[in-house]
Amino acid sequence: MNSKSDYAYREIKNKIIQGELAPLSDIVEERFQEELNISRTPIREAVQRLNKEGFVYIYARKGTIVSPINVEMIYSVYQARLLNEPYLSKEVCHEVPEEWLRQMKNSLEDSPFELAEMDYRHYYMALDYELHTKILSYCKNQFLKDALNIVNDHSQRIRIRTSSCNEDMGCSIQEHIAIVDAFLRRDPDQVEEATKNHIISSQQDAFKYNKG
Repeated sequence: MNSKSDYAYREIKNKIIQGELAPLSDIVEERFQEELNISRTPIREAVQRLNKEGFVYIYARKGTIVSPINVEMIYSVYQARLLNEPYLSKEVCHEVPEEWLRQMKNSLEDSPFELAEMDYRHYYMALDYELHTKILSYCKNQFLKDALNIVNDHSQRIRIRTSSCNEDMGCSIQEHIAIVDAFLRRDPDQVEEATKNHIISSQQDAFKYNKG
C-alpha cells in the first residue's frame, strides 16, 4: 500500500466514521479523485481495503456503498469488543501511565459548560475514543491490536451516529471514570469488570438510539 492509497483510505474512512458519508450512500470514485487530487488506482486500493474492513460494500458491476449501521452490525461490533476488551484491559492494567490516567480523569470530570450541546457531546466522544485507543496501544498482541483498531473505528462510527439523540451520555462518562479509577488502583479484576459493564451499557445505548 503506497502513501497515496493510505491517504485516500484515511480520508474516505474518516468521512464514513464522521457520518459525512451516510450509511448506504454511494462511493463515487471520480469524486474522490477530484477532491483528493489523486489518480483512480490509489482510490480503488483504498476502497478495497475499506471493503475488507467492513466500511463499504462492493457490488460487481453495480458500484460501492457505505455499509449500514443496523442491528447485525452493532451486535457484531459489540460482541467483538465484549469478547476482547475486558481481557485486554486487564492484561495492560499496569502499563498505562498514571500521569495520563489522571489527566484523562480530570478531562472527564471537568465539564466544559461553555460549549454548545453538540460540541459538548463531541468533546466527550473524543475523550471516549482517546481512552479506548490509548488502552489498546499497550496491547502486545499485534493480531489482536490490529483487529480491535478496526472494531474501535466502527464503534466510533456508531457512537457518532447515535450521539445526537443519546440521553444517557452522563452514564457513559461515569463508566469511563470507573474504568480510569480501576486503572489508577492497578486492580486488574476491577479494570476487567468496569470495562465489561461499560461495553454492555454502550451496546444497549447503540441499539436504543440508532437512527438506522
